[in-house]
Amino acid sequence: MSYLITDNHSLAQYCQNAAGQSALAVDSEFIRQSTLYPKLGLIQLFDGKQLALVDPLTITDWQPLAQLFADETIVKTLHSCTEDLEALATIGINHIQPLFDTQLAAELLGLGSSIGYARLVEQATGELLDKSESRTDWLARPLAEKQLEYAANDVTYLLPLYQYLLTQFKDPALLPLLLAEGQQLQQRRANPLPPRLKYLEIKNGTLLRSRDLAVLRELVAWRLEYAASRDLALGLVIKDFQMLELAKRKPGSVESLLNIPGMTGRDLRRHAKTIIELIEHAKQLPQDACPQPFYYVEHFPGEKAVLAELGSTIKEVAANTGIPAAFISVRRQLHEYFNWCWRVTEQERALLPVPEYLSGWRQQLLLPHLPAPAQVQNLIKNLM
Repeated sequence: MSYLITDNHSLAQYCQNAAGQSALAVDSEFIRQSTLYPKLGLIQLFDGKQLALVDPLTITDWQPLAQLFADETIVKTLHSCTEDLEALATIGINHIQPLFDTQLAAELLGLGSSIGYARLVEQATGELLDKSESRTDWLARPLAEKQLEYAANDVTYLLPLYQYLLTQFKDPALLPLLLAEGQQLQQRRANPLPPRLKYLEIKNGTLLRSRDLAVLRELVAWRLEYAASRDLALGLVIKDFQMLELAKRKPGSVESLLNIPGMTGRDLRRHAKTIIELIEHAKQLPQDACPQPFYYVEHFPGEKAVLAELGSTIKEVAANTGIPAAFISVRRQLHEYFNWCWRVTEQERALLPVPEYLSGWRQQLLLPHLPAPAQVQNLIKNLM
C-alpha cells in the first residue's frame, strides 16, 4: 500500500515505523531544465512494508527523514544516485549511511556499465516498467494517479533488486567496496573545486595559452557566482565553448562580441559590459599571476602520454584485481588527478580536494601503480 505524505506529522510517523527495517528504498523526482540546483518534486520511500510518496512542497520539518537516512542499521538503496543526492541536499539532507547504489553494484558485479533502472529490474526480476511518465512536471499539482504510480514503481522494485544484487556478491571484499563508494559520492559533493579553479574542469582548456587561461579563469568564476545567485543553469549564462572562444579572441568591445558564435542580442545586453571588463582585467594581470597550461614541464612527457599512462594503469589494476575499470575510475577522476599533479601551482594544490585516486579505497588499490611526479611525491607520502 502506498500513500501521499503532505504534512510533517505523517512524515515523522512513517520514519518512526521504517526505523525498524533493515533496508529502505529511496528515489526522488525533480525538475532541472533551467536552474543550477534541482527543484525537488517528490521523494519515494519503501521500507518493504509501506510505500510513501513524500510531497516536498508541503513538508517543512525534514529532521525525521534526515535521522532515518543517517541510521547506520538501515541500508539506503538508490539507483544512479548522484542527482538524487543533489536534490536531497536542497532540503538539507547531506548524510546517507550506508548507501547502496544498484547501478554501481551492477557495474562492480560485471553486469554492465551505467545500466538503467528499468533494464536492470527486467534483468533481475523479469518485470517490465512503464517509463511513459519520465517527462512529468513533478512540480505541478495535483499529480495524477498514473504519475504517482510511476513514481511508486521506482522504489517498489528497488528492494527486490537490492536483494537480488546482494546475493551476487560472492567475493566478501566487494560489498564493503560498494558501500565505501556510496560514502565517496557524498564526500565528493562536500568538497567542490574553489570557484577560482573551476576553469580546470573546462574541456580543451589545456589547449589554451597562459593569458587565455587567465581570461577563462575569470569568466568561469564569474559565471558560477552569477548562476548561483540567480539559480540559473550554467549554460544559460554562457556556454563553455563561448568562454573558450572569448579566452582565445579576447574581444575589447561590445561590437566585437558579435563575432563569438551564439552570442545573442539578449546575451550582449545582459552580460557584455561585465564580460569586457573581466577580459580587460585578465589582460592586465602580471604574467606570473596567469595560470600555465602545465607546470613542472621539465619532468612532463606531455598530456597525451600521461593520460595514456594513467589509463593503462587503471586497466592493469582492473585486470589484476577483477574490479571493473569503469568502477575504479571515470574520466572525471582521471582528469582530477592529472590536474592536481600538473596543472596547478603548489599554492593552488593546497586549495584543491585530495584526488579520489589518493583517498578512500582507491588509494590502497592505485597508489603503488600510479605515475607520481616529483612535485607531489612528498604530499602523497603525507596522505598515506
